[in-house]
Amino acid sequence: MTDSISLEWTPANAPRRRLVFRSLDAGGWTCLTMEQRGDGWQLADQEIVTDVEFDQSASEDGFGITGYHGP
Repeated sequence: MTDSISLEWTPANAPRRRLVFRSLDAGGWTCLTMEQRGDGWQLADQEIVTDVEFDQSASEDGFGITGYHGP
């Protein structure tokens, strides 16, 4: 089973975007940059990266964001 991390967002004046990091058996990750086109996702860029770090910084009130699904 491949581990993956994904992040989606919608820019103000562009199609919805997605970053997907998929772990590689040999180590490292494949980073996929995708854009939503119609009913599916189109690959815009792909690269191999050696390390992925996710920083969940706390907000001003001291509570970090654990999850959010926008409107």
